Amino acid sequence: MTGSEPPAPGTSFLANVNIVFLTYVANAALAFGVAIVVARALGPEGRGVYALVLLSASIAQAILSLGMGVAAVYELGKGSAPVARVIANTQQVVIFSAAMSGALVLLAWPLFGDRLLDEDVPFWAFAFVVPLFVNYNVLTAVLQGMSRFRTMNVVIVTQPFVLLLVLVGMEAFGDVDPTAALVAWSIGTLVAVLLALGLLRSDLSISELVRIDGPSLRRQVSFGLKGQLGNLVQLLNYRLDQYIVLLFVSTAGVGIYAVSVTLSQAVWFGANAVATVLLPRLTAADPAEAARTTPLVCRSTLFVSALSALGLAAVSPWLVEGLFGSDFKDALAPLLWLLPGTVALAGSKILASYLLSRGQPLINSGVTVVALAVTLGADFALIPPFGLAGAAIASSLAYLTHFALLLAAYGRFSGNSIVDAVVIRRDDVRALIETARQHLPVSKP
Repeated sequence: MTGSEPPAPGTSFLANVNIVFLTYVANAALAFGVAIVVARALGPEGRGVYALVLLSASIAQAILSLGMGVAAVYELGKGSAPVARVIANTQQVVIFSAAMSGALVLLAWPLFGDRLLDEDVPFWAFAFVVPLFVNYNVLTAVLQGMSRFRTMNVVIVTQPFVLLLVLVGMEAFGDVDPTAALVAWSIGTLVAVLLALGLLRSDLSISELVRIDGPSLRRQVSFGLKGQLGNLVQLLNYRLDQYIVLLFVSTAGVGIYAVSVTLSQAVWFGANAVATVLLPRLTAADPAEAARTTPLVCRSTLFVSALSALGLAAVSPWLVEGLFGSDFKDALAPLLWLLPGTVALAGSKILASYLLSRGQPLINSGVTVVALAVTLGADFALIPPFGLAGAAIASSLAYLTHFALLLAAYGRFSGNSIVDAVVIRRDDVRALIETARQHLPVSKP
């Protein structure tokens, strides 16, 4: 290791990554269980309706949350606002989101409500799905900003666990349709929100909750909107292709493609865990330490994600039909085309955390806007002739573009070599193997 090489992240960092990683594994296992139950119960078309409603709600919450989650992580990481005030600001925005989503439902009803209901699309669920979505995301962001990762992990795992229990119960006592699946999702999210509030009770202040602090709220919203713009555009970059699949293929095609996307996200276990722990750590660090730590974490994350993608590709021919049934066999080709871009996006998560921690949310936003333009252009060029495979190829092209631009921005802003952020080293592999040996159980003869 050269003199300029950063030291390996500290024990507490690795411990937190391992804790969050195990949580993401548990969460993903539960989410796969949910995906299997929903797919088998609803079939491709019903799965498509369910995916589109949750996607639309996700976009709405990304807008109506006003970036409070991003601001909470940043302010709590910097220690620039009391926890009670940050929580109060988030809850006031949740009330705003509930009022706005309810108003949107009332406005939409006379325009196309009857047509959507005739097609079994429960659009009225927006009135409670969106504020639940907002509250879940901002509360987990508060816990992340406080570095209360164990508490955050309990909340994260609770949502799919309760959702799966409710779905299995519904399936045991009757048929599950898209409306029932959305009700089950809402119950799971509500339980997780109530649990988060309960676990944060020592940091809650009734006097702060009922008081609107204009300067504090404006400061959080101002920073949050800058960061959330990138998150919103990235969400569109991730998911807008589902609307285009609906346009050129079918609702059933959306359901099949959603299964491909769900499976591909298994590659992000490690990247999500590292990014979650890394952001508050980098936010609190000085610029030199942040610049030293980021390339080591980025190249290691890319390496592990690439190995995960290769493993998933190897088992996917048996995995798709075995778990989801023969109705979803066409999910295989899109899954394989998604994997290169998914690996690239794992690296993007680390680089985006670095730039956000340095107070540069607009760089992330600008890069994501370019990637979204690539997504749209490639989708309209590739989906009509190639269907679901075309959507997956377009997504991979956009994700690779996103990573390349973030890598260039990181190199310029940090002054570091971009090669160091990408190319794995022998010492890195040894460190990863040693970490695995320390944290994985080994049977003794």
